[in-house]
Amino acid sequence: MTIHRQTFVIGVATILFGLGAAHSHAQAPPEEEAKAQLEIPSDVPSDVPADEPADAAARALRSLYVPGGLTSAQAVTQIVATSPDLDRTKTLLLDAKGGAMQAMSGLVPRLELLGRYSRLSPVDNPTYDIPGLGPLTFPSLTQQLASDATLMYSFTDSLAEALPAYRAAKKNEVAAGYQIEAERNDVAFAARQAYYEFARAEAGLGVANFALEAAESQRKETESLVQAGSAARVDLLRVEAQQEAARVAVERAKFGLQVTTRALQALMHTDEPPTLGEDLSGPVADVPAETEEALKERAFRDRPDLLALRTYIEASKHQLRSAIGGRMPDLLIRGSAQYSNPNLRVIPQLDRFEATWEAGAVIRWSPNDTVRAQGRAKQLQAELQRAHADVISLLQDLIRVEVAEGYHGLLASRSAMESARLGLNAAREGYRVTREQLQAGVVNTTTLLQAQAELIRAQVDVVDSAIGLRVATAQLRRAIGEMP
Repeated sequence: MTIHRQTFVIGVATILFGLGAAHSHAQAPPEEEAKAQLEIPSDVPSDVPADEPADAAARALRSLYVPGGLTSAQAVTQIVATSPDLDRTKTLLLDAKGGAMQAMSGLVPRLELLGRYSRLSPVDNPTYDIPGLGPLTFPSLTQQLASDATLMYSFTDSLAEALPAYRAAKKNEVAAGYQIEAERNDVAFAARQAYYEFARAEAGLGVANFALEAAESQRKETESLVQAGSAARVDLLRVEAQQEAARVAVERAKFGLQVTTRALQALMHTDEPPTLGEDLSGPVADVPAETEEALKERAFRDRPDLLALRTYIEASKHQLRSAIGGRMPDLLIRGSAQYSNPNLRVIPQLDRFEATWEAGAVIRWSPNDTVRAQGRAKQLQAELQRAHADVISLLQDLIRVEVAEGYHGLLASRSAMESARLGLNAAREGYRVTREQLQAGVVNTTTLLQAQAELIRAQVDVVDSAIGLRVATAQLRRAIGEMP
């Protein structure tokens, strides 16, 4: 048994009047039991006065605490920092930035630079007889070196297609940021859940170990009563059966702790065994205090996944405008300059570099491009309508359900916490009375075992309610768009 499990057992044993003690404690006078009832475990935080008895539930929860252990906030930080799902989502931002760069290239004039070497076929140039000069023959050059620079600007591509596409890409970049934030919230909530499942399993093993120790103590006590003739042999058999059941519960609790520990380690990407470093008896911080309706309004306004979807809709509208622009005729202007040897525009051809230029305007239209753009526009319009439907579904279904679940779950967890505290006090008193009745011969061992089971169950309820309150808080914060 680890140190913090032993601490938990000590704390629970204190609450349960030291049931795990030796046989002599069963015969302790009432004033000694009262003194044991008011003992405070040595690991209670210093802000609780030593002369002031702590609430039984708070004392039990503090007994789980390991100074310097892992807190839920630390687990969330490490899991978020090492999450492959979050890393995968971050690639959306890189993809959106790449799309914005591609679209931006269509907004500026297109510059093409070309260098080439050509081998030309020889031609037979005619000989001209020029009076006073005699025959004149132009040379036939068979090699050409040339460099071209062309600058072209398409008004249709730039203003009707590239500009809406660029705006869509920028919207996608914003939406990717929202989607990363939403994924971070999901990862953080999963981290909280994994941590508190580990805490629940840790507490479950502590309770199971104490139940086994209590059963072993009860068996020794019952053996003494049977030997003294104060109890029947069948009572001892019942206690032995209870002891074996407690052993089975311990093994199951060990298995559950191993599973939740491995799950938490896998999320944290570490082999270091965690310890429970969060005081579950303390108040829960950052609990949303608004009404359910106000929380829904916050969710509609701030949920990053909803903001991402709305932004993607805006991006789709720009993409639709870009596709519609592709149906229009293309009007472009172009200019080019050539520096070549020989320059074919120079007559006669000379074996030297010559520079020439040209400028012009072009209007072009292809029915095929128009049909293709029309089909693309219809596809984008269908995607836009689906996105609108998704927003409505997210607003009316997902967010409303999640906020309501988190809000009412929080209220139920608070009520459960209070009920668990009262139930623990009642179970403690019931066990004390039943124990006195057994010693007086009024009830049998079966009744005492039932009271003991109720007491252990009440202890488990205290732990479950404390953890449930924290999980419900994290769930509500995630539902309204905050990081749990």
